[in-house]
Amino acid sequence: VSLFVSPVLIKEIVTYVDAEQQSVLYGLWLAGLFFIMPLLTTLVNSQFIIHCRREGLRAGGALACLVFEKVFRITQPVAASYGAGTLANIMQVDCYRFLWLFFQLNFLWSMPLMLILGVGLLYRNIGWASVTPLLIMVSMFPLNKFLVKRLMDISRTVSKARDARIKVLTEVIHASRLVKMLAWEHQISDLVVEKRNAEMLKLANQKLFEMGNGLVWTGVPCILPLVTFGVYVAAGGKLEPGLVFSSLALIDLVRIPMNLFPQALTVITQVLVGMSRIEKL
Repeated sequence: VSLFVSPVLIKEIVTYVDAEQQSVLYGLWLAGLFFIMPLLTTLVNSQFIIHCRREGLRAGGALACLVFEKVFRITQPVAASYGAGTLANIMQVDCYRFLWLFFQLNFLWSMPLMLILGVGLLYRNIGWASVTPLLIMVSMFPLNKFLVKRLMDISRTVSKARDARIKVLTEVIHASRLVKMLAWEHQISDLVVEKRNAEMLKLANQKLFEMGNGLVWTGVPCILPLVTFGVYVAAGGKLEPGLVFSSLALIDLVRIPMNLFPQALTVITQVLVGMSRIEKL
């Protein structure tokens, strides 16, 4: 909430400067608030990062311990069916994803709230033109839904390819003496490279979709000021310095949830895929 105080103060400060007669105490009050609110925002954000990081480390470490304990309890045939590659991948990758889970879970409720507050304050400045960011976000929802679903499917295929590569590499390392004795270096190297290339192909596909998702949600906010002020002027609105500067600051804040919300969905999707793999142990 403290993020939205500065844009409101910008409008008040510009109005204060343009006025012919204003109280000096009121100007000092505005300047003091404009100085204090960023400090308060930094303090709150620092506490948020510390607590989320701490809980993420605890959750990831506890989950890794549970998986480690479970591995020692499963029977030999079950362990052989998974393979050393799958088990190592679960420990190193799937458990690590929980380190950032608490950040993204908070983004799921805070980013929509931040978007609503930003649009509400924009409504005070430019009226119904403030609904433009919401309409743009709603129009992008089907595309975002497709990208998230596709990323979940690709994440599963990447995990399977990584499991296959780690399994082969682990077996090669365990049998390295035999490989050297039989002079199978080139054949084994080709086998490992083949698994690695298959994994890299899946990983490149995943990164392309992540890049497309980021491009959409990073590029769309760039046109928000143009579209929003275009709608406001077309509706008969008059642009004034205080209104423009305050609205631009609010539009910059509206961009934050539009950028972080799809990122949160992507990370949570990967966590869900990791949870499904862990639950199958």
